[in-house]
Amino acid sequence: MTQVLHPLRAHTRRGATGHDESGAAEHLLHVDPLLRVTCTVRPGPSLVRVVGEIDRSNAAELRRTLEQARRIDDELVVDVGGVSFTDVTGLRALAAFAASGRAVVRDVPQQMGRLMKLVGMPAFGEPVEPPVA
Repeated sequence: MTQVLHPLRAHTRRGATGHDESGAAEHLLHVDPLLRVTCTVRPGPSLVRVVGEIDRSNAAELRRTLEQARRIDDELVVDVGGVSFTDVTGLRALAAFAASGRAVVRDVPQQMGRLMKLVGMPAFGEPVEPPVA
């Protein structure tokens, strides 16, 4: 079951204030049994955190959620350091989102980087070379 909450409705975490170190509220954008996506609006690019597992069951929803975050702020930093598993479908969703506008994907876990190399996908932020004809 997928639960999508209003992008500007802040949540609290086990008695925490729901604020990061700068005092900005962390907003819950998406949660399902495998994945949690939050956004912290801040000066400069807003921070989107992706935590959990990304696979074909939720990759399309992740992409929609990231596009929703782009309506909050057109400049985003997407932190995937909390992703414990992704398959190729998840990589493609992240890569397509990053390529579609002003977004930086950071803190790529080692296993995600290895999978990107195995499938011949450039690292996030690297230019994609057109195929040689």
